[in-house]
Amino acid sequence: MTDADRLRDCLSTSRELAKLYAEAALEAGNNGVREFFLAMHGEETHNQEVLFHFLHTRGEYPAREVERAAIAAVRRRFDEAYRALGLTDRPSSRRYRTADPPEPPTVWQSPGESQPH
Repeated sequence: MTDADRLRDCLSTSRELAKLYAEAALEAGNNGVREFFLAMHGEETHNQEVLFHFLHTRGEYPAREVERAAIAAVRRRFDEAYRALGLTDRPSSRRYRTADPPEPPTVWQSPGESQPH
Protein backbone atom coordinates (compact mmCIF):
# COMPACT_ATOMS: atom_id res chain seq x y z
CA MET A 1 0.00 0.00 0.00
CA THR A 2 1.45 3.36 -1.02
CA ASP A 3 1.24 6.67 0.83
CA ALA A 4 -1.21 7.90 -1.83
CA ASP A 5 -3.42 4.85 -1.16
CA ARG A 6 -3.42 5.67 2.54
CA LEU A 7 -4.31 9.29 1.86
CA ARG A 8 -7.16 8.26 -0.48
CA ASP A 9 -8.41 6.01 2.31
CA CYS A 10 -8.25 8.97 4.72
CA LEU A 11 -10.20 11.06 2.20
CA SER A 12 -12.91 8.40 1.92
CA THR A 13 -13.09 8.07 5.70
CA SER A 14 -13.34 11.83 6.12
CA ARG A 15 -16.12 11.95 3.53
CA GLU A 16 -18.12 9.29 5.38
CA LEU A 17 -17.55 10.98 8.74
CA ALA A 18 -18.84 14.28 7.33
CA LYS A 19 -22.00 12.52 6.14
CA LEU A 20 -22.53 11.00 9.59
CA TYR A 21 -21.96 14.34 11.35
CA ALA A 22 -24.42 16.07 8.99
CA GLU A 23 -27.06 13.44 9.69
CA ALA A 24 -26.43 13.65 13.43
CA ALA A 25 -26.82 17.45 13.32
CA LEU A 26 -30.14 17.09 11.54
CA GLU A 27 -31.35 14.60 14.15
CA ALA A 28 -30.04 16.48 17.21
CA GLY A 29 -32.60 17.21 19.89
CA ASN A 30 -31.03 20.37 21.30
CA ASN A 31 -29.03 23.30 20.01
CA GLY A 32 -25.83 22.48 21.88
CA VAL A 33 -25.57 18.99 20.43
CA ARG A 34 -26.49 20.30 16.98
CA GLU A 35 -23.78 22.97 17.18
CA PHE A 36 -21.23 20.34 18.19
CA PHE A 37 -22.07 18.08 15.23
CA LEU A 38 -22.09 21.04 12.83
CA ALA A 39 -18.64 22.05 14.09
CA MET A 40 -17.38 18.49 13.61
CA HIS A 41 -18.94 18.43 10.13
CA GLY A 42 -17.08 21.65 9.30
CA GLU A 43 -13.79 20.18 10.48
CA GLU A 44 -14.26 17.03 8.41
CA THR A 45 -15.23 19.08 5.36
CA HIS A 46 -12.04 21.08 5.83
CA ASN A 47 -10.04 17.85 6.16
CA GLN A 48 -11.54 16.61 2.90
CA GLU A 49 -10.59 19.83 1.17
CA VAL A 50 -6.99 19.62 2.39
CA LEU A 51 -6.61 15.93 1.50
CA PHE A 52 -8.19 16.37 -1.93
CA HIS A 53 -5.99 19.37 -2.74
CA PHE A 54 -2.86 17.52 -1.59
CA LEU A 55 -3.65 14.45 -3.72
CA HIS A 56 -4.96 16.40 -6.71
CA THR A 57 -1.96 18.74 -7.00
CA ARG A 58 0.33 15.70 -7.04
CA GLY A 59 -1.67 13.91 -9.72
CA GLU A 60 -2.86 11.20 -7.32
CA TYR A 61 -6.55 12.16 -7.49
CA PRO A 62 -7.29 13.28 -11.03
CA ALA A 63 -10.46 15.23 -11.70
CA ARG A 64 -11.51 16.02 -15.22
CA GLU A 65 -12.77 19.44 -16.21
CA VAL A 66 -16.40 19.55 -17.30
CA GLU A 67 -17.33 21.41 -20.46
CA ARG A 68 -19.52 24.50 -20.13
CA ALA A 69 -22.19 22.92 -22.34
CA ALA A 70 -22.55 20.00 -19.92
CA ILE A 71 -22.90 22.38 -16.97
CA ALA A 72 -25.53 24.40 -18.85
CA ALA A 73 -27.48 21.21 -19.65
CA VAL A 74 -27.55 20.20 -15.98
CA ARG A 75 -28.69 23.70 -14.97
CA ARG A 76 -31.51 23.55 -17.52
CA ARG A 77 -32.62 20.18 -16.11
CA PHE A 78 -32.70 21.52 -12.57
CA ASP A 79 -34.44 24.74 -13.66
CA GLU A 80 -37.16 22.60 -15.26
CA ALA A 81 -37.48 20.54 -12.07
CA TYR A 82 -37.74 23.69 -9.94
CA ARG A 83 -40.44 25.12 -12.19
CA ALA A 84 -42.33 21.81 -12.13
CA LEU A 85 -42.25 21.88 -8.32
CA GLY A 86 -43.50 25.47 -8.28
CA LEU A 87 -40.36 26.84 -6.65
CA THR A 88 -39.55 30.45 -7.43
CA ASP A 89 -35.93 30.88 -6.41
CA ARG A 90 -33.07 29.05 -8.06
CA PRO A 91 -30.66 27.33 -5.73
CA SER A 92 -27.77 29.55 -4.76
CA SER A 93 -24.48 28.94 -6.53
CA ARG A 94 -22.48 30.89 -3.97
CA ARG A 95 -19.33 29.34 -2.63
CA TYR A 96 -19.09 28.86 1.09
CA ARG A 97 -15.96 28.80 3.18
CA THR A 98 -14.99 25.68 5.01
CA ALA A 99 -13.29 26.60 8.23
CA ASP A 100 -13.42 25.75 11.88
CA PRO A 101 -15.98 27.75 13.86
CA PRO A 102 -14.57 30.92 15.47
CA GLU A 103 -15.96 29.93 18.87
CA PRO A 104 -16.25 26.56 20.58
CA PRO A 105 -19.61 24.84 20.13
CA THR A 106 -22.28 25.64 22.69
CA VAL A 107 -22.39 21.97 23.65
CA TRP A 108 -19.85 22.85 26.33
CA GLN A 109 -22.48 24.89 28.16
CA SER A 110 -23.83 23.49 31.37
CA PRO A 111 -27.09 21.52 30.89
CA GLY A 112 -29.21 24.35 32.31
CA GLU A 113 -27.94 26.79 29.66
CA SER A 114 -28.80 24.74 26.56
CA GLN A 115 -31.82 25.69 24.53
CA PRO A 116 -34.33 22.99 23.53
CA HIS A 117 -34.89 22.45 19.82
